[in-house]
Amino acid sequence: MELVQSFLLSVTRVKLSVYEQRIITRIVEHGQKALQGYSRAQLKHISNPFGNEKISVKIRYILTDGTKDYAKVVTACKALMSRQFEFYDPNTKTYYTDTVIHNVLHKERSGEVEFMVSRIFFEVMFNFSLGYKNYDLETALSLPTPFAVRMYVLLNNQDRPLTWSVERLKEMFGVSDKYAQTADFIKKVIEPSRKALLAASVNNFTYTRIYDGQKVVKLQFFPVKVDEKARRLFPDMSKEQITQAVAIRMYLHDDLGFTQKEIGANKSTIDAFAQVPDAITHLYTIAKRAVRKSANTKGYIISAMKSEVKEWNEAIKELRKG
Repeated sequence: MELVQSFLLSVTRVKLSVYEQRIITRIVEHGQKALQGYSRAQLKHISNPFGNEKISVKIRYILTDGTKDYAKVVTACKALMSRQFEFYDPNTKTYYTDTVIHNVLHKERSGEVEFMVSRIFFEVMFNFSLGYKNYDLETALSLPTPFAVRMYVLLNNQDRPLTWSVERLKEMFGVSDKYAQTADFIKKVIEPSRKALLAASVNNFTYTRIYDGQKVVKLQFFPVKVDEKARRLFPDMSKEQITQAVAIRMYLHDDLGFTQKEIGANKSTIDAFAQVPDAITHLYTIAKRAVRKSANTKGYIISAMKSEVKEWNEAIKELRKG
């Protein structure tokens, strides 16, 4: 089942466990009935039809990982009663904060949990002024961490790179006070999310770090759909390499001004470069260097990519000798 929610809800600042995230996904599912009959173009004209809404959810619909420990869901509901979600609407210059749910009721052996959802939550969900995100319900419920779910929702069906500051990402995921070092945030949050999406065979992503001096201040994400079409285009590549190959093309075209004809003319170089570990980050560094050192930036970039491929191949040969 496809779910649709506002972009504002997708970037709301809230810290969640995986079961709390699944409960919210079920709340979004409940709200879909109000979207029936509307085209995507009409979403901006929708007003929130809900007040404070009572919702009943079967616990087994939240325990999608095979466990039968109902206490985990009850505990997650209790946690959501104390969680505050926050968002800012730049169009109306309005800041909102509220708890996600309240008045939780679970009767033993009923197999269900009942709660009230704040009207404000639905106000955010149906505020399509900044666009919307759509994603698959079953996929969202199957992912192993709340961070993987958030990344999946944010990047699903996205065909252009997206850039967020590291601080904004930490705020969205509710971990501003947890990872003082950006390297730890990437290692504990971003990388596991990327690997989870790759393992789930849904839209994957790669990313590059954007620096201010020596400090990583932003991450630029390149969403990639590794589908049958992509596999036909890159038959000899792994899913990881396909992700890199598509992301490199996206970066060359959208950020560095390469035409599709120029990309096609350098296909062999690009495909070879895609097999270099962390290729997209290397390309970002090459591009920065090209601006400083050469008037012919495109020529410099292609030449530098070839050099990286040569160095990588030589390193591989040395490893095999050893």
